[in-house]
This record gives sequence, C-alpha cells and structure tokens, in this order.
Amino acid sequence: MQIRLLLVMVCGLFTTSCSGEVVITPTVTVTQPSPTTMPSSTPAPTEIVEEPIAELKLETQTGTAYTLDWSPDGKILAADSAVEITMLSADLKETFVVLKPEDGALSFVWSPDQKHFASVLGFRNQNITIWDWDSANEQVTKAQQIQGGSDQYGVSWSPDGKLLASLANDRRSVYQIWDTSTWEQIHKFELPYTIPRRALNWSADGAILYDAGEANGEAIIFALQVADGSVQELGKFPVGQVEAFTISPDATKFAIAGQGMVRILDASSGEVLKEFPAVLQPVDLAWSPNGLTLAVLDYKTTLQLWDVSL
Repeated sequence: MQIRLLLVMVCGLFTTSCSGEVVITPTVTVTQPSPTTMPSSTPAPTEIVEEPIAELKLETQTGTAYTLDWSPDGKILAADSAVEITMLSADLKETFVVLKPEDGALSFVWSPDQKHFASVLGFRNQNITIWDWDSANEQVTKAQQIQGGSDQYGVSWSPDGKLLASLANDRRSVYQIWDTSTWEQIHKFELPYTIPRRALNWSADGAILYDAGEANGEAIIFALQVADGSVQELGKFPVGQVEAFTISPDATKFAIAGQGMVRILDASSGEVLKEFPAVLQPVDLAWSPNGLTLAVLDYKTTLQLWDVSL
C-alpha cells in the first residue's frame, strides 16, 4: 500500500530493560513541510454538512461513553461505556444486545473473523482479555488473559488477525505488538508523543498503526511502521481540534474531531474535504468498513452517524 504522506523519518534506538525485553525508543528528526503540502491555516472545506444521518443517546450506568468499533461486516456498531457494551444496528435503529462483561471494559474491539473480542480496562489494570463471541446467543465468554506488564488503555486487531496492538500508557505513546498465535509480545515502541488519542487504526496490509498524540504544543497525527518502529507524521494541528482521530479504511483520508467540529482531510495534501458541527466532547471516531459513514461518540453518550461519502 502506497500512501503519499508528510514524512518525518524516525531512527529507532534499541534499549534493553531490566526484564530483558527490547524496547524501541525512536529519535525524531523533523523536516519542516512546505506550505503547499502542510497549510499553516485550515483550508476552506469543499463541503459543509448540516445534520447527522442518525443520532442516539446511549443509556449507560456511568452516564459516560468511551469507545466505538464497527463489526468487520459493517452490520453492528459497538459502543463501550466501561461497564456496558451496546451493540447497535448500522443505522442505530435497533439495539441487538447490551453486554456487561466481567469487570467491564474501557476498550472492546472485534477480531477480523468476528468470532472474538479483545478488551482492556485502563487505570490499574494490566490485563488484555480475549473473549469468544457466540453470535447465535449474543453472549461473550472469557477465553484468555494476557499480562500486559503495565496499565492498558487501548487495543486493536490487525486486519489479518495475526497481530494485536495495545496502548500501554495514557500519558505517553507506548505501543505493544502481540503475536496472536502465541500471545507473546514481539515489539514495544515508545514514541515521543504525549496524551495519545487511543485510535490504534491499522492499515489494510497490517504494516502501519495510526494514532495521534501531542508534542511541542501541537496535536500530531502519525503512522508507526510496526516492522521497524519508523514514524511518519501526517499532520500537525491545534490541540483542541484533535480530541479524537480515525483514518479511512483505504487510508486516503482521516478524520479529526474537536471544538465542536469534525473535519475530513485528504491524507496526502492536508486539504479539508468536508466538515460538520458534531458533539462537544468527542471521545472516539469510527469509520464504517465501506468508508461511507463516520460514527462520532460523545463522552456524555451521544452517538451520531454522519455521511462522509465524497
């Protein structure tokens, strides 16, 4: 997969912890982008959208919500409140089931074959839990727990199911890559960004992990090559504009949400393709597998669907 991105190449320096594991700590050399490829101000959008195509207020025990995930077939949207996982139809008109897994889940995501879930719990919880999904009876059963070695705040399966990425810190961008055949950690990357946005989006070929974090007073969207730890920066924005982030299934566009607005941008040029007013406290964005719909989740449980077809 070739994606024309704004490049900031990262050379990995390898260090060994007292436990013997290899940690890749990149040193970043920044090349200033030209004004034509990285506009200093947000360009005028080509389209402004007025209303979501669907909106729902989730009923949760905590009155809050945290993450979204589409099923691989695009028929179910799962919204996680840390206590409940609400599984909704793709148009939000039907609630299939409300799951309450043991101990709850901060992040709860499908496997590519739609037969399993992975979940993490966040603060003071180091386990990554694998669940078996019984679609006929709409139930989950705990299958396995992996000791992450530090608190786990995000999790995401690679498209081929062979790798699982987890976010091992909520203040720093520390990513662990797990081999799902053995559940052994094969990589650990410590990137120079704070306050990671917990997006953990994979490229279609499973070679790249996308997320966003902060550095030098800016929000930076980046692509991590999981084979060698090199990083490409896709764009820099005011921090308030990137409270949540996601990338399209074909990696040609990405979405950012903040300050009451969602913007869809071209990944190669940085051009704003579409923007719309959305929720005030965005915590997660999720692009549908067909690339036509963007789900937007508010911390106070408002869930919206927007048409992002171009």
